[in-house]
Amino acid sequence: MTTRASQRCYFVYILSSLSGTLYIGLTDDLRHRVTLHKSGTFDNFTKKYKVDRLVYFETYTESKVAAVREIQIKKWRREKKIALFATSNPRWEDLTLQIFQTIGIPRSRSGLQKKQQEQEP
Repeated sequence: MTTRASQRCYFVYILSSLSGTLYIGLTDDLRHRVTLHKSGTFDNFTKKYKVDRLVYFETYTESKVAAVREIQIKKWRREKKIALFATSNPRWEDLTLQIFQTIGIPRSRSGLQKKQQEQEP
């Protein structure tokens, strides 16, 4: 039996604009996807309405479970979507900086090597 060096993660996430427009998405690389949303290069809807503030995310180890959850949340009324993250993020703060510090988000091997090189004297 072979063990994997790193577990692949899937993320269901909610983005918001400053005006409160919501977007629900699914990705296996949350850092990269949020960067694309912020730069306006991923999705026409998020670009048009400036939906680029990460206000909530959930982490899954199985892609099918994450996909079912994304569909489930997308079907909810706006009030229920907001209630999902209202307790953990009542001010709708952008969590982008926090995802870079969150355990469970796989880092690329080259990214780790670069960070180690930066720390060397």
